[in-house]
Amino acid sequence: MNKIPFYLVTGFLGSGKTTLIKHFIDQFADSKKIAVIQNEYADVNIDSRELEQTGKSFELLEMNNGSVFCVCLLGSFVRSLADFIREHQPDLIILEASGLSDPISIGQILSASALRNMIWLAHTYTLVDALNFQKTIERIGRNSHQIRVADTIVLNKCDLRTGSIDEIRNKLLIINPFARIIETSYGKIEFIAGSVFHLPVSVLGTDQIESEGRPDVDSAVVKLNRSISPENFHLFIRKYSLLTYRIKGYADTTLGPVAVQTSFEHIEIKQIPDNPYHTEIVIIGPQIDQKNLQQEFEKLCSQN
Repeated sequence: MNKIPFYLVTGFLGSGKTTLIKHFIDQFADSKKIAVIQNEYADVNIDSRELEQTGKSFELLEMNNGSVFCVCLLGSFVRSLADFIREHQPDLIILEASGLSDPISIGQILSASALRNMIWLAHTYTLVDALNFQKTIERIGRNSHQIRVADTIVLNKCDLRTGSIDEIRNKLLIINPFARIIETSYGKIEFIAGSVFHLPVSVLGTDQIESEGRPDVDSAVVKLNRSISPENFHLFIRKYSLLTYRIKGYADTTLGPVAVQTSFEHIEIKQIPDNPYHTEIVIIGPQIDQKNLQQEFEKLCSQN
């Protein structure tokens, strides 16, 4: 079974996540078999009705009464998703996370034994409400966690804001220095095939992709609560940037926390003010071995 691309959509309550997914379904449902997972804290989910208004065909899995990232629901979600994939065999999966969720533990889903050979993390979109950004970032700590995991930050509802957008952009880049920021209204963005990770082939879009099939992609998550020397960290990143398509995450080094991002041999490592998440690095590429990566990183940590 080829691995299925997994798209994560996060954002605080009312930021426009469902509207963004509606646009995604409108653009690709005619050519791809799309599966949508909607996660809500309440026991009733009304957002699915909004998606049905597209009139497009998609498979839906609802996970209510809590966050799928919480330990109380994680095991049940992993089993449900694995069964869902086997039943429907989608071309791609979109998870609309609860607006109150903390997606920092996305690695636990990707590395779960039941899903490890089924999905790979293709992209993470985080919706930010331009009108209410300051209120949520000050009061809701997990909102900054949602921003931190993003590949693309969709700064939504810009038409409603009277103040400077640049002020918000600067704050977002402090939280996540690598994210691409798109300013928009009504959750409208262009999902351009191949523009996300610059992989050799994309899972969305052109006729060429149909003939080539899905890319040979695996994903692994290195997690550790120990620090590593900057020299050994750079050694690890340089080695695997040449062997993989994409590395992204955070690490505790002996000289302070850093954020890292690579695209093939292009490497960016930046100091960050704080890192409450310790080391959590997502690695995407061909023929990746989760166990070997974890052991190699731990060995480098012990050499500090």
